[in-house]
Amino acid sequence: MNSSFGIHQRVHPALRQYAVVSLLFVATGTAAQEPLSLPEALKLAESRSTLLVGSDFAAQAARERGIAAAQLPDPVLKFGLDNVPINGPDQYSLTADFMTMRRVGVMQEISSPEKRDLRRRRGEVEAEREIAVREATRAGLRTDVALAWIDRYYAQKTADLWRVFAADVELQITALQAGIANGRSNAPELRAAEVVAAQTADQISAAEQQARMSTTAIARWLGPAAARPPGPAPDAATLAFDPDDPAVLARLPQITVLRQESALAQTDLRLAEHGRTPDWSVEVAYQQRGPAYSNMVSIGVAIPLPMFPQERQDRGIAASQAQVAQAEAQLQDMQVQRGAELATNVEEWRSLQRRAKALQRTLLPYASDRAVQALASYSGGNGTLAGVLEARRGSVDARMQVLLLERDAARAWAKLNFALVDGAQRTRSAP
Repeated sequence: MNSSFGIHQRVHPALRQYAVVSLLFVATGTAAQEPLSLPEALKLAESRSTLLVGSDFAAQAARERGIAAAQLPDPVLKFGLDNVPINGPDQYSLTADFMTMRRVGVMQEISSPEKRDLRRRRGEVEAEREIAVREATRAGLRTDVALAWIDRYYAQKTADLWRVFAADVELQITALQAGIANGRSNAPELRAAEVVAAQTADQISAAEQQARMSTTAIARWLGPAAARPPGPAPDAATLAFDPDDPAVLARLPQITVLRQESALAQTDLRLAEHGRTPDWSVEVAYQQRGPAYSNMVSIGVAIPLPMFPQERQDRGIAASQAQVAQAEAQLQDMQVQRGAELATNVEEWRSLQRRAKALQRTLLPYASDRAVQALASYSGGNGTLAGVLEARRGSVDARMQVLLLERDAARAWAKLNFALVDGAQRTRSAP
């Protein structure tokens, strides 16, 4: 009876289409392209990201603004005419009256060293905030690319699994067609096998559709390289950091961004407090009079008088204090939120790993044994080909169940593994 599985006289139409497409794809596509590994995809996505480049420029701009703000203001050149007579015998004369002077001078506004240092420090803190934003953007980019890569990888694995089953179904259909001629099989069995063939073809189509959609999604970051076939799957059982380490939460990029926002608000508060001490100005002027009179030099100092500090300086300080409180509240809320998300993701990752391993130990061997026994019964004349088909479908369903768990575990791993971008303290594997 086993010889019937070697018959290839007629191929089912629903499966022939996918066999031809698959062969063409292998001949024209995958054979000519190197596999795209996940690390290479991540590196390529980072090198092509305009958002990361924009964040670098934002940090540079903040530093430059801080350096500029720490400098003294530009001196002011002042010139004019003083005490020009507008009537009498010396009307409009610039030299006849002893009080008439042509004046030229320079005025310089002076800020305290502490205030200028705070302005420089604000630029540094703002640059650090932009760097934190860049790292948060990078973490999100790496996570999105990894998820799309994983979806594509497992979609193709799913399609491959169904293609193998489709080949078995086609062999069984061929055997059933031959069996009808000699009376061993009947038409209902053939129709049942053909129904399974059509369902299998649809499963292949759905998996290929998912693979195409994932390829389109990842092309957003990778460009033409997205067409390359995915390389081997990463080790989703090991994280790049210890998720049980309490310090991990503080290293999350989103937390770092809000921590820098808080530092920036505190720097603004210190600047507002220094606003109670106004900047003052010094001026030196040279005054030229008529030839009959001596020229003069004047020196002056201008000091602003905060007459109503409760309506100006104090309100600015109160506004800065409110911004500090807002930043601290957002930081605390984000810590709670991200802490809960981290714990949930860790539990999901570990649970999915355990479930996948448990099914690999139990379900897959049972399903495989059942398929072997069904084939043995059929070969011995005690079973039907439809029973073999059913057992083989059960084995494929079991592998699909494990494959979906592995995919979900890999997605949970990606959300965790790429949450940090500053390296690992030590690796930790799922139990």
